Amino acid sequence: MEKKSNPIAEQSKQWIMEAMISLLKYKEFEKISISELVKKAGLSRRTFYRNFNSKTEVILSYCEKLCVEYLSYLDKDIDYSVKHIVEVYFTFWEQHLEFLYLLSNNDLLCHLIEVSNRYWDTIYERFQRHWKDNSSKIELEYCLLFNMGGLWNILMKWLYSDTRESPKELEKLVKHSLKLFIT
Repeated sequence: MEKKSNPIAEQSKQWIMEAMISLLKYKEFEKISISELVKKAGLSRRTFYRNFNSKTEVILSYCEKLCVEYLSYLDKDIDYSVKHIVEVYFTFWEQHLEFLYLLSNNDLLCHLIEVSNRYWDTIYERFQRHWKDNSSKIELEYCLLFNMGGLWNILMKWLYSDTRESPKELEKLVKHSLKLFIT
């Protein structure tokens, strides 16, 4: 039996996540108190603990929200070519650069990796169906790990670059890099 979502609880979670992001813009994660967080959200501590066990769980939930959003973003288009996937990936993260900086500045990027790792199987199932690929589960897993690591490292370089390439330029760079790697 599927658990029904409670719209009021979902709204409270959203307000708490938004309050956390707002506070992170001017205060270190470690220095944000639960009291301060719920005050910013306009909620009670009781409501916080009904929805979350810790501040870290708030960050994980926001990362989860972004991963679900990325899947929806990915599903808007049916072009599953590698070059297009790279462009879509960076176009999505370009829209969330501020969040990436907030995570980075607070040593919290590991939480985004942790959450996003849970979604790669779902993403690659889409690709496998589209590509009509008959790779074994282990081959697909290694492909997934290889690509995930590459995209993550490019994302980090891109995030910290003084001059940031456009998603289209990154698509071309990655495509060229893959050709060099394979030959």
